[in-house]
Amino acid sequence: MAAAKQEAFQFTVDSALLGELGEKLVSTVHVALAELVKNAYDADATDVKVTITPEDGRASRVVIEDNGSGMTLEQVRRYWMKIGTSSKVAEPVTERYGRLKTGSKGVGRFACRRLGSQLRLNTCAAVEASGRSSATWQSTRVQFNWANFRPGIDVESITCMGETALSSTGQSGTKLEIWGGANDEWQARGFNHLQRQLAVLASNRGTKRPGFEEDPGFNIRLNAPGLSGSPIDLREEVILAAWGELTATVDSDGRAVCTLNAKGLGGTKRLTSKQRFTRIAGARLHIGILPSRKDEARKPELLAQYVISDLVEQWGGVQVRFNGFRMYPYGDPRDDWLGIDADRGRRMGKPEGELFDFASSLDRVEASRALLNMLGMRNYLGQVEVSSDIVGLVPRIDRQGFVENEVFDELRRFARFAVDWANIHRDHYIRLREDEEAEKARRAVRPVLNLEGPKDQVIPKAASFLRKEIRRIVTRLPPTQQAQTEQTLVRTIRAIETTGLESYRQLEHLRLVASASTLTLLFAHEVRTVIGTLGAASLRLEQLARSQPHKSKELTDISEQLRQTKNRFDSLVSMTGIVGAFRRDDAPVDIHLKSAVDKAIDCFGLIISSYEIDVDADSAVPSDLVVGPMLQGELFAILLNLLSNAIKSVIAAGRASRKILISAEHKGKQILIRVFDNGIGLAEEFFDEVFTPFIADPSGELYDRLEQRANSEDAAIFGTGSGLGLSIARDIARSRQGDVRFLRPPPDWNACVEVELP
Repeated sequence: MAAAKQEAFQFTVDSALLGELGEKLVSTVHVALAELVKNAYDADATDVKVTITPEDGRASRVVIEDNGSGMTLEQVRRYWMKIGTSSKVAEPVTERYGRLKTGSKGVGRFACRRLGSQLRLNTCAAVEASGRSSATWQSTRVQFNWANFRPGIDVESITCMGETALSSTGQSGTKLEIWGGANDEWQARGFNHLQRQLAVLASNRGTKRPGFEEDPGFNIRLNAPGLSGSPIDLREEVILAAWGELTATVDSDGRAVCTLNAKGLGGTKRLTSKQRFTRIAGARLHIGILPSRKDEARKPELLAQYVISDLVEQWGGVQVRFNGFRMYPYGDPRDDWLGIDADRGRRMGKPEGELFDFASSLDRVEASRALLNMLGMRNYLGQVEVSSDIVGLVPRIDRQGFVENEVFDELRRFARFAVDWANIHRDHYIRLREDEEAEKARRAVRPVLNLEGPKDQVIPKAASFLRKEIRRIVTRLPPTQQAQTEQTLVRTIRAIETTGLESYRQLEHLRLVASASTLTLLFAHEVRTVIGTLGAASLRLEQLARSQPHKSKELTDISEQLRQTKNRFDSLVSMTGIVGAFRRDDAPVDIHLKSAVDKAIDCFGLIISSYEIDVDADSAVPSDLVVGPMLQGELFAILLNLLSNAIKSVIAAGRASRKILISAEHKGKQILIRVFDNGIGLAEEFFDEVFTPFIADPSGELYDRLEQRANSEDAAIFGTGSGLGLSIARDIARSRQGDVRFLRPPPDWNACVEVELP
């Protein structure tokens, strides 16, 4: 046998591989085009223009042109012409702006093959001048015919012709022209997919990364006759697709002129502010309000849920541009220059001034909570534009924001005013949508369940219906599966039924306990009063007995006082039985209103007498009115809360004449009860806020003035307020299809509270 001979072996690449890369890894023309636009982003382009032009009988001609860094001849050979090579692995961020590159497989260039059989590459890049040459720009042009790359032919044996040239003038960038495809695969649905793929990149409105030049942003313009009605600026398209587009301008009079185009508002909304921002005339705001859910978007086909999440995370925020240049750090990821996230964290839901009045005018909007649905700072995509024409707006020397002065504070207030106004509209939209969804559900369920009865019958009727349907449906299954399937589904229905019924009972019980808590606190306070009275009377008896044992009349008077006090104590003890918070058989009943009002007044007898308060319930509460059905404890919780507040108010006012009037009337199917007093009153701006839990004294006047004018021994009775009484009263009334509200009082009165009950 002859001696073995050493041989060298090398891999060769069959042209069929390009088909695998360009046509199988890239599944559609829309994905292919998105990959090519991402290449422009990775080339530090700030602008890319995409044109898709239909051609008769063939695939559309596609042109992608960008102003990125381009490629030199050497880079074309090293990167573009080498299969599987990607600079993104060794260099994960771009050279100029420090962008995180969007790919890593090195096959994006073969996406061109998916778009057509012919490709013309034109690219221009800066080069260093050498020798006597003054040329600083190199352009390269290469023609590709993918039909030449046939299976069975090695890739390296196929030549693509091109040319290159040097020049002293030029503009960096790359242009790809693709045509000659056999079939036109472009469809509106796929075009929407393309826009979704590129929306996040197009929302880069500029940023600054440490160690790199300032990134001006990345704009994508799409021109696709037949797929879109007109050329598309994708950055603007994102704003138009959001829940709302908000613009605001400070006019020459200093008023904010706001415009909102948003989903579910029934047209464009406009507002010219009453307040003025005279220092910043000419300032302009333009933002898109990104929704939290896809179904809130005006164009959900563009703003898929993953697109919204990426937009909020990467590019959300309200920037500030000064003379066209971005000012930092406004709009950066952790920036909250408008205080939106801070207010959301503190649950600050009440708008101020004229915005509170505006919120009060909208149906179903609770003005004091109108901003609780406000989105986070990153859900606002856009900018505020200002110029050096605004006197006093002073940039810091390092361009890191403006000097904090009155002018900048006014700019902040202007932007926040516009955002808050838009969010009040959004709260209105949410309320209307919730009502609409609830009504749709009711309409759908009503004929199926024949449901016209009380709410507590919804779950039992629904469960009965589902049991019947389960038995009907499982008969279609194989006999071996029927029993087990029915058992599992019925067991699930039973669990839902039991849980729902228990939840309903717990809700009713908790509502009753809440109403009982007011009575319990009142009882504890009144007991202190009784004990104090008994102690004082006992001490007086002892003193009289020692000093003047023969003055029997005074002793008799004191004895009568003790007896009356004991009777009052007994009455209060019996009052707690009305609540029945721990009685399982307690049920809603009809209640004679005049008797209930009289009992409630009797509970405050000592205080009313001690401070000479005139409480009139006889002249304006008819004796034939009945409220209900409701729990007695619920009615007394409402009456006692309102009476307690009125008593505190008239004492705090310090007037010689202290008056409270209770009236009632029958109106339609409701009873309207009103409590008037001539106390310190409540400003209209607090009419809604006073019902917010734990806000006992929104004006900050009641308890300070009460402390000055009440007897020191009564401090334990008045306390400092928990801020829960009115909230509980309103919740109880609304649970019975009623309400509690403050009204503008008539002449001679300073406060009026109206209770609406069945």
